Amino acid sequence: MNEPVGALPGGGEAAAVYDCVIVGGGPAGLSAAVNLGRFRRSLLVIDDRDGRSLWSQTTRNYLGFPDGIPAAEIRLLGRRQAANYGARFLLGRVTGAERAGELFRLHVEGGTGRDGAAGTDANVTRDQEVGRDLGEVSASGAEQILARTVILATGVRDPFPRFPGWDQCVGRSLFWCILCDGFETIDKAVGVVGDDEAAIEMALDLLDYTSRVTIASGNGGGFSVPESRLADLAANGIVAHAARVASYPNSNGRIEALVLDDADNTRIPVDMVFTVHVPIARNELARQLGVQLNAIGQIVVDTEQHTNVHGVYAAGDATSVHDHQVSAAVHEGNQAACAANYHLYRPAQKAPNQEEC
Repeated sequence: MNEPVGALPGGGEAAAVYDCVIVGGGPAGLSAAVNLGRFRRSLLVIDDRDGRSLWSQTTRNYLGFPDGIPAAEIRLLGRRQAANYGARFLLGRVTGAERAGELFRLHVEGGTGRDGAAGTDANVTRDQEVGRDLGEVSASGAEQILARTVILATGVRDPFPRFPGWDQCVGRSLFWCILCDGFETIDKAVGVVGDDEAAIEMALDLLDYTSRVTIASGNGGGFSVPESRLADLAANGIVAHAARVASYPNSNGRIEALVLDDADNTRIPVDMVFTVHVPIARNELARQLGVQLNAIGQIVVDTEQHTNVHGVYAAGDATSVHDHQVSAAVHEGNQAACAANYHLYRPAQKAPNQEEC
């Protein structure tokens, strides 16, 4: 296996040089790490424990797990699997990135980026324990890491409604993806919170699973759709409330009702809630590296996960082609690893006059 040149991260002496640095330790980043390790590349996974994979959702549509598997467990297994093939782990937040000649320089600060507060305390604690077992190093102060290639698996932030106990509800009774969790709504009372066309479509789509669907605009400003779309809801038996959701009574991660800020303080009993929002891509490093973004800030990639910057690849929720499922993230991480590995080939390994896509 190729070894990184220079001091290990956390030493604070000299910059280490890796074949690949992967920014983000969720399913996409760990899939890339497993495959690059099997290609015998020196690699470092930098993560700040502030990603979706630390929530409480159970992934039930991932092949090979007939009873489902918690996303946090996939993360733990993925970390162990990547470590088996030589991956190293650095806890810290990458705050800057730039090209340094033929390499890329990444600036890493100590601590985590948990200002977004993704994940539950229990899942974070377990991840810390596994990290210690795998030799994870914490960045001490400001570190500099050099890499021949970079894979951005930085993920997204979800602007969930904040209320007492909200973090315990995410993945248990508060959801964002009907593709992932629609099946679990069968015959349940489901509340949709959102005011745009995407929210209307989600409410109507949920009728494939349950007839007990209610929608609330969430912001108190009504719905930003034509009256004809509200008529579609009514025609399909879905009651639409224009009032703001004032509170989400919950216990042990289970939302019990939506309480509206209207004259009657209307209480809508629910078993599950889907919030409709646009995830915010964590694209700060992509911007610094000159990577192309789409209109909503996601990283533009091709089907092999190349960005427009030679030597920089992206995978997972932060990309333009991702559909925000674990299975897709794992696939993209694999593709990014293959593309980065090809970039690292010696000249004799590549066909004459063949350029990297």
